[in-house]
Amino acid sequence: MTQTQRPDDVFVDSSQIEETPQNDHMRILVATDLHIGYAEKILGRDEDSIRTFEEVLQIASREEVDFVLLGGDLYHENNPSREMQHRVTRLLRRYCLNDRPVALRFLSDPVVNFAHSAFGNVNYEDSNINVGLPIFTIHGNHDDLSGKGLTALDILHESGLINLFGKFEEIDQFIVSPILLVKGKTKLALYGIGSQRDDRLCRAFREYYLEEEIRFLRPKEDTESWFNILVLHQNRPVRTRARSTGGHLPENLIPSFFDLVIWGHEHECKIDPQYYENGVNVCGDGFYIIQPGSTIATALSPEEAKPKHIALVTISGRKFFSQKIALETPRQILFADLAITIKPPSTVSKNSRPKNMPDEKLIAAEVEKMLAEAEKMKTTRQAHPPLLRLRVTYPESWANFMVSYFG
Repeated sequence: MTQTQRPDDVFVDSSQIEETPQNDHMRILVATDLHIGYAEKILGRDEDSIRTFEEVLQIASREEVDFVLLGGDLYHENNPSREMQHRVTRLLRRYCLNDRPVALRFLSDPVVNFAHSAFGNVNYEDSNINVGLPIFTIHGNHDDLSGKGLTALDILHESGLINLFGKFEEIDQFIVSPILLVKGKTKLALYGIGSQRDDRLCRAFREYYLEEEIRFLRPKEDTESWFNILVLHQNRPVRTRARSTGGHLPENLIPSFFDLVIWGHEHECKIDPQYYENGVNVCGDGFYIIQPGSTIATALSPEEAKPKHIALVTISGRKFFSQKIALETPRQILFADLAITIKPPSTVSKNSRPKNMPDEKLIAAEVEKMLAEAEKMKTTRQAHPPLLRLRVTYPESWANFMVSYFG
């Protein structure tokens, strides 16, 4: 994979975008993996996910985007708690239902795009509700299909609060029909594939040029004038060597007629567009990938500790510009390593540990140092206290350290 910038026919500076009329600019706020409900039973952290979700909606309203695009895992649990469903519904109603006009023309067949629904229309064209901020989303592996093929997102879709697309109940063959949106002279073909087993989807993409297991339908008229986005929720790096598919979806299998791929599921924030150049035997000229990462850390890992961002993507014709927006509400995560180089007191048994041992004092001092560092970097909207992970190594043999009693 090469991460070089393609000529300015696709990825351009914002100044070049601004040369075109504003009514041709399609502005999209892109986020993924919000995991609403994560840590909701942990006192002090129960508000983290919902607080950041509201920040995303506030940014969308402030920036007056044409729509919000989510890459899956809106909820952390397949069957979210009643409280989390209530909180999400309340926020969607507060920020999405209003009299603000939507300047998007919906040209595709909504009965096809939303075949899973009893209501054959996009929500902002429903005469019974006023939608001023449309949201389009695929489902992730956390809010995957269960029971009779339903997800928690289906409830939000049927109530007119979001537009769930990229849902496939039959996976013998994927026929991916795009949502076609037009604003002025800008035309967007939005493709989505909700979370699938990586092995199954990888095999389908391998057969793409035979059109046996997956087909991407394209607009018949002025095919090359459409800007093409694909939204995925899959493993990106290799996850296993035990299977031929590697337990992931290789980038080189993605058809290169796409201009931009929004990659959900991976929690590490790689918000700057990365250009992927396909091999010489593939038609087309490659595409860009934006991996927003999660908006809340669900693991104490270095990847999750990176600053969280979302993207404001502006499309004009076949050109686009991506502006990263730092989120202010995610809780801080700090990592540190500490080596205990002193020897244990000779008067202390290696099988018992009295209070206030020298190593405990060193560890306590390091924790205080980390807390002070976090306080310097903390924003006014960040939750407190931060999450800390301190890795302690002992060259000498010390009595076991009871972490649960520390502090």
